[in-house]
Amino acid sequence: MSQHIGTGGYVIGRETEFEQLTALIDAARQGHGASALVHGEAGIGKSRLASAVVEAASSAGFTVLSCHGIRGAGAAGFEGLHELLLPLLDRIDALPPRQRMALKVAFGAEGEPADRFITGLAAFGLLEEAAARGPLVLLIEDLHWLDRSTADVVTFLAARMSVMPALLLATSRTDRVYPDRKLHFKHHVYVTPLGQEDALRLVALHAPALTLPQRRRLVERALGNPLALTEWSANPSWAEGSPSADGGRVPMGRRLEDSFLAEVALLPPATQHALLVAAAAEDASGYEVLAAARNLGLEQGDFAPAEKFGLLTLARGTYKFRHPLVGSAVYDNADFGARARVHTELATVVVDAARAVQHRAAAVAGWDEDVAAELEALAVTAGRRGARTEAAAAWRRAATLTPVAADRARRTVMAAEMARQAGSTGDAVALLTEAKPIVDDEGSTVQFARTEWMLAGSSSTRLGRGGDELVAMSRRLSDPGDRIEVLTWAAVRSYLRQDTSFDLAAAVADELRRADAATEPQQVLRDIGLALVSPADRISSVEKALSFMQREAREAYATLLNCLAFAVEDTHDLPLADRVWGAGVDMFHQAARAGDVAVALSGRSTVRVTANTIAAGLTDAELALRLSYDLDLPVVGALATANIARARAWRGDHELATAALNTCAELSGPTPVPRVAAVASWASAQVAANEGRADEAVAHLLACVEHPPIGVWAGGDIADTAVRAGRPELVGGWLDMATAALASSDSDHLAMLVERSRALLAQGSDARGHFERAIERGEGTTAFLDLARTRLFFGEWLRRERRIVEARSHLSAALHVFESHHAAPLVRRTARELGAAGSDVQRTQPGPAFDAGTVLTAQELHVARLAAQGYTNRQIADQLYLSHRTVGAHLYKVYAKLQINRRSQLAAALASDTLD
Repeated sequence: MSQHIGTGGYVIGRETEFEQLTALIDAARQGHGASALVHGEAGIGKSRLASAVVEAASSAGFTVLSCHGIRGAGAAGFEGLHELLLPLLDRIDALPPRQRMALKVAFGAEGEPADRFITGLAAFGLLEEAAARGPLVLLIEDLHWLDRSTADVVTFLAARMSVMPALLLATSRTDRVYPDRKLHFKHHVYVTPLGQEDALRLVALHAPALTLPQRRRLVERALGNPLALTEWSANPSWAEGSPSADGGRVPMGRRLEDSFLAEVALLPPATQHALLVAAAAEDASGYEVLAAARNLGLEQGDFAPAEKFGLLTLARGTYKFRHPLVGSAVYDNADFGARARVHTELATVVVDAARAVQHRAAAVAGWDEDVAAELEALAVTAGRRGARTEAAAAWRRAATLTPVAADRARRTVMAAEMARQAGSTGDAVALLTEAKPIVDDEGSTVQFARTEWMLAGSSSTRLGRGGDELVAMSRRLSDPGDRIEVLTWAAVRSYLRQDTSFDLAAAVADELRRADAATEPQQVLRDIGLALVSPADRISSVEKALSFMQREAREAYATLLNCLAFAVEDTHDLPLADRVWGAGVDMFHQAARAGDVAVALSGRSTVRVTANTIAAGLTDAELALRLSYDLDLPVVGALATANIARARAWRGDHELATAALNTCAELSGPTPVPRVAAVASWASAQVAANEGRADEAVAHLLACVEHPPIGVWAGGDIADTAVRAGRPELVGGWLDMATAALASSDSDHLAMLVERSRALLAQGSDARGHFERAIERGEGTTAFLDLARTRLFFGEWLRRERRIVEARSHLSAALHVFESHHAAPLVRRTARELGAAGSDVQRTQPGPAFDAGTVLTAQELHVARLAAQGYTNRQIADQLYLSHRTVGAHLYKVYAKLQINRRSQLAAALASDTLD
């Protein structure tokens, strides 16, 4: 695209930046979208440059969508997103149901608020719908003043624009853009001051009457800022004086504001007052501004002098300043009393309730319970729409206006909770610190501890109270429900951090047993807590607990449902644990809480890989990993990658397994969560064992066994590797632990591992009995790979005992299973053993020419599986947190890679990629 840059406006000297951005327009037209952040100091020409690019795109047939940030606006959240997407809302029904509902709730409809991730995904899907009809350019002006909920969605979109014919172009002041937002934009255009030659051209254009020495003094004083050059060209007095007098100390924005104030000072007092009304109501309609002005004794004619000066215009029913710095200068220069009077009148005339409350709050000095109560109501409304950042701000402002200490503490704690839900961990911690000295009443104390506990579960920033502190706190509470909830937190904390303090576990268990659990919620929580700290106390009814949690899907129950799954895992009932994790996936998916879905997926992947459903576990782990990146959940991502490494190690994909372990280490940081460290050690042991490094494999397994919930299963691999390393005595510790676990469990799978290990350690003919019992127990499970390994080990023993025919039978059965599950290392080991037994090794099934899992990406494979099961594109999009057009694009690639051309052919093409 080529377009001449005119000499008017602020595009002089911006040829390079203009060409860089219009090149992105060219690429977008070809389907290679992008995002670009144009940033620089105030008045540097960001908006003018962006407008020139958008004008060029519009001339080239692009549809333009835009929104703009307004200083001081955004009380309710998502205002900017609504402005941006308003022209597309007639297509909202094209979105998958969950995404469609998320967007409607964000814009004020009744319903449960979704994760910001799902709201962002809905916005992305709507843009994809529009882009299918023609290329788009999205202009986001003043990103730094956009409401935070919208800015989060814009950041989400900026990272994903490459897949559609669209350019997202945002402008921002460099000193006000969040560093994490900046990282999501693929391109950054830093608008620098004009060079002397271009600056002189601009001054000559705007002030031809100035002499050359005057122009040079002005250029020297303006430091290459285009707004300063054009504004000061109209008043030669600004060209006088030394450029170094203030240029090195006073920011350019402040110097420009001073020049605007000098203009304002020339206007009549009534006009100056009218400008203050417009500055305080930048987000209001012209009608509302005039109504407030009349209440202050002003008339519409009082705005006229400012309009003649060009400081203010009335366009499309709204007053707009020549530049945002005019409004900020007028507003900031007024005293508080004048601003308060203006805000008071604006509050009486603005139609939007949220903005009215905001104006009332701006007029208050000191405490005001009435306004604080209105802000609390606004916070609740914003939270219901999913605008949690704005909800936190409203709670915080309400707290500052609250005269009664107990209410002030309650509101500050709620501000912390909303900040936590918004993902602003630092703000949440700061608010808890602020609230701590004044929290006194029981309700606020419990909510404070709840927020603190949930922060501790998702962040290392604040560790929260120890188990003993939670027990002591529970004893001071009068409400039985609160007591049981706090004690359950203590149990969870003890379990997740593997606190080995017997005294603490006993104290928690004793307090829970004595607690009066009169209601169903109390009974369920007490059962879970007891199961975590006292293995002898089993949950009376897992189904009852699940039913309760599905009916009462509170956010705090997410961690408790996870712990219910952990408690079930500790009974060594992997199928039931899979059922609990799956219920969590379904429940959180239904509630549009993608973060909790990611946690449940990573938990289920652990169980599934352990239970030998490798492909299903890998699918869960890969989706959990993708969501962890999108939602900034490093612990979830670390567990997911550890499970990916285990699955890849089973299949002999050692490069992929090692890469996953490296990612796991990066996400875990210096102090990994014990469960993650244990699963990663297990994966490392599998890789080492496959590569013949038995000593290293044993060391990893011994480290894993130190975390019993994982180690009791991982230890099933120790006997084989320890015997190979010549260290069979190292198996005893795990064998004692697993035998004790079996005393309270009827797990055929675990019993098989124990008997198999005893067989590998046995001398002479004693091994046969253990192998046979192991196989008998294994045949009652779906742990086909562990059963096949047992047959492999038995076959090896039988061959050494010269029972060749019997050995071939077990080895052939094992080989069939390993081949069908793509367990390449075990295929090779079994094939060698069969060869040593004198058997011609042949594939037990012909299989397809290639394995779908080797030619498709993880996401393509997941999409293809669901499509083969009959899901529509929109249903797949809903399931995998994608847009439905992205699903379509994946299927297009799948067909090409699998050499098919119809959806009906998918099942046959995927036949080799079994879900175990």
